[in-house]
Amino acid sequence: MKICDETVRAAVDSGLSSVQMDAAQKQAILAQCRPTVAVAPPARRLRPMKRVLALAAAFALVLCLGGGVLAAAPELQQKLAVLGEETLQMLQPINQVSEDAGIRMEVLAAMSDGQVAAVYIGLQDTTGQGRIGPDAELYTPQVTGTMFTNVETVDYDEATGTAILRLTANASQQLAGKKITVGATSITSGLSFNDPVDLGYTMEEVRSLTGHIPVQYNQQIDSWSATGPAMECYTKLLDEGKIPVLAGWEQPLALPGVDWANVNAAGVVDGQLHIQVNNLGGMGRVNRLSFSLWNAEGERVPCTELELDLGEEHKMGTFQSYNDLVEYVLIPPEGADQSELTVRMETMTYDWLIDGDWATTFRLEEASESLVIPCGKDMNPWTLDEVQVSPISVTAFGTGEMTADSEAADLRVILTDGTEVSSSSASVSTGDDTVVCRSIFDQVIDLEKVAKVTLNGEELPLP
Repeated sequence: MKICDETVRAAVDSGLSSVQMDAAQKQAILAQCRPTVAVAPPARRLRPMKRVLALAAAFALVLCLGGGVLAAAPELQQKLAVLGEETLQMLQPINQVSEDAGIRMEVLAAMSDGQVAAVYIGLQDTTGQGRIGPDAELYTPQVTGTMFTNVETVDYDEATGTAILRLTANASQQLAGKKITVGATSITSGLSFNDPVDLGYTMEEVRSLTGHIPVQYNQQIDSWSATGPAMECYTKLLDEGKIPVLAGWEQPLALPGVDWANVNAAGVVDGQLHIQVNNLGGMGRVNRLSFSLWNAEGERVPCTELELDLGEEHKMGTFQSYNDLVEYVLIPPEGADQSELTVRMETMTYDWLIDGDWATTFRLEEASESLVIPCGKDMNPWTLDEVQVSPISVTAFGTGEMTADSEAADLRVILTDGTEVSSSSASVSTGDDTVVCRSIFDQVIDLEKVAKVTLNGEELPLP
């Protein structure tokens, strides 16, 4: 029987007639049946049977797309059952595996609303060492073409030792319909926030034990962070290149219970406690420590805290890095008795850090539908043109320039059962006379169940 394009199209249209699909999905299937040019060695020629098999594959694709994850792959339904049937019906099945260092990473399913992608991933330790626990995460998540990524644990199966993660990626470009690569180079598990440890010194004793501390100025500081009321004075010192930094001792001191860092120098400069820490690598690439001051009553004293990154910066991923030399500065309240202020150390540690190369590449389906709400609201001085609500995010699109005096775009989505959709990831991007404010939901939502959308407390009219 001769198979031509018209025959194929008629057959596929007939096969699609009983399946609820949008035009984009139909076109995606028809594309699989169109003739393509293939280059093969002379001894091998494509036979007409190839087209028949392509047609059969297209009908199989109909069954997959028609029912989401539920119809496409029952095993995925079981793995992602915690998400609920409504969510599963909206997801694109992926089912691709990458394994390295005894860790199996399986990309289960995904969804995109255009510039945001939500990807569900399974992690399992195939060696039986129990390195994947309920808090396992991709420490260095990588999604091509994205600006921000966020990873959270969705579920953990103790029987199989499998953690299900939800990776959300936010991009400045269109992701839907394109090939993306999802992966990581480091995986962590077993996170602990440990109680403060008294180091056995008061702030005054640190001053007397160390005597005169050599201080350097105009040092190269890769980055810094600060919290507390006195941070403004340090901003000025940084701008002037006059920030004090300790000169290292010839012999560093060990820290109790810590084998991944030691004290390179310590002292009191202008009434401020400085502790310089040398990161030894290894687990120190992900473990973190900090210092605090406590009074005689055993209460933590509120201080301005600074963290100055010195030495060489080591990149671990797109956004992750660590410095081999960090100086911690504590500025106690004015008038505090330094002879009573004791120094304590706090640590955040992981049980496991697994390095490897995990990556899978797949094409995201076209963007899911969104609720588009025209606004035209003046946000001083930028204008919020419209709000879009998708199953995975709510986004305000505007024009103009956002300033410190601009009105914030607080967007909230309320469902028909009265619950507010929670968000744990938000971003604001500006440039080229555009403003984009986006919040990524903690769950996939059904747009038909959106009852209300508010902007700064004011309800917006739904389309």
